[in-house]
Amino acid sequence: MENKIKNKKIIFGWLQKAEDDLNFAKRTLKETDFYDHVCYLAQQAVEKYLKVVIIIQTGRLTKKEKTHNLLYLSKICRKTINLVEFREDLRILTEAYIPARYPSNGYEKASKEDAKKCLEGAVRVIDFIKNKIDFSIYYK
Repeated sequence: MENKIKNKKIIFGWLQKAEDDLNFAKRTLKETDFYDHVCYLAQQAVEKYLKVVIIIQTGRLTKKEKTHNLLYLSKICRKTINLVEFREDLRILTEAYIPARYPSNGYEKASKEDAKKCLEGAVRVIDFIKNKIDFSIYYK
């Protein structure tokens, strides 16, 4: 029983951080032009939700699951949730992650359209996950 309570607290923490990332991305898109940050936060929100699904499935995250590759994480989640229809959103978010964090071959800033695309994709994926999994137990 103690392990379930521990996991419950861990899952609650991951869910809260994911929601913070998503809400901050939404506000950032509306109020600023820090589009790289919107892309990064959108990716992070989805990553955290996928990791929650993995923790629910297995009770923990392994070293291999400590990745930012959303397509890879979504494959691990297949036992619980099928995200195949969101492959394109997951690909876009994964590909936006590194350039949003680190400069390579100079510096290219994400556009507002890039940020909107990332945020909309993140919302689609997260809404789907929330509709398939009842997370209310972790908020009690």
